[in-house]
Amino acid sequence: MKIKIIFPVIAMLAVLTACQDVIELEVPDGDTLLVVDGWLTDQPGEKSVRLTSTANYFNNTATPPVQGALVLLYADDELADTLTEKTSGVYTTMAIGEVGVSYSLYIRTADGNEYVSLSELLRPVPEISQIYTEYKEESALFEEGYYVKIDTQEPEGKGDHYRWKQFLNDEYLNTPFDLLYASDELVDGNPILGLEVNVDPLAVGDHFRVQQLSISEAAYDFFTNLQDQTAFIGSLFDTPPSALHGNLENLDPAGKPVLGFFGVSAVSEREVTVE
Repeated sequence: MKIKIIFPVIAMLAVLTACQDVIELEVPDGDTLLVVDGWLTDQPGEKSVRLTSTANYFNNTATPPVQGALVLLYADDELADTLTEKTSGVYTTMAIGEVGVSYSLYIRTADGNEYVSLSELLRPVPEISQIYTEYKEESALFEEGYYVKIDTQEPEGKGDHYRWKQFLNDEYLNTPFDLLYASDELVDGNPILGLEVNVDPLAVGDHFRVQQLSISEAAYDFFTNLQDQTAFIGSLFDTPPSALHGNLENLDPAGKPVLGFFGVSAVSEREVTVE
C-alpha cells in the first residue's frame, strides 16, 4: 500500500517539475532621485548631511552616495557655512545651532541640479529633570528586564514637538521601533512623568543615554510617515508605500523631486547605568 500511495505523488512532482518554465520579468527602473538626511543641533561637535541617490527596488547594495556637491548652510537667510565632503557623500560642518534662528540648506549637485530646504526654526527644548530605571517582570505586555524612564516639564503654549534618541552602551538605537516622537497636543504645559524611552529591556551593567530634541511640526509629520512605512507593516491595513518627501524642493519646477529631510533641534541629554 505504501508504494501505491507514494508513487503517484512522485510521478506528479516529476510532471510538475518538467513543466516549469523560468520567467524573467524586466522591471523598469524608476527615476533616480536625490535623498537628503541631515540635522543641525545646538550642541558642539561635528554635524553631517548625507546625500545619496535612490536605487532600483531589487538592488540589494547600499544606495549610491552623491559626490562632489556644493552644500551651503544658511542662518536667517545669511550664509553660515560651506560644508566639507568628509567621506563619499557625507558633508560636515562644525556649526552650532542657536535657539530662535532659522536654518536652511542649499545643495547643488555635480550635474548642476539645485535644491533648497524649507526654513526650520530651532526651538528651545525643556531639560530632562530626572532619569531612572524600573524593573518589570515578564508579562503579556513586557519582557523581563529594566526600562528607562524620564521626567520633564512641557512648557505652556501649544505647537511643540519632540523626539527622543536612545544610545545603549554608546550604540545609537536606530530601528523603526526606536523612533520615539510626540507633540504637546495632550500634555501642553504639564509635567511629563515616567516617560518610557526604551523598547527592549536592559540588563544590569547596561549604560543608557537619551537625548530629548525639539523638532518642528514638519519633522513630526515626516517621522510619522517614515514609521508608518517601516515599522507598522505586515497587515492588510498598512499605509500604502510612497516616496518620503520631506522639506526640500528642486529649484527647477520641472525638475525631479527630492526626498528626505533637513532638521534642526535643541538638545537636552541625560544618562543612567543599570545597577
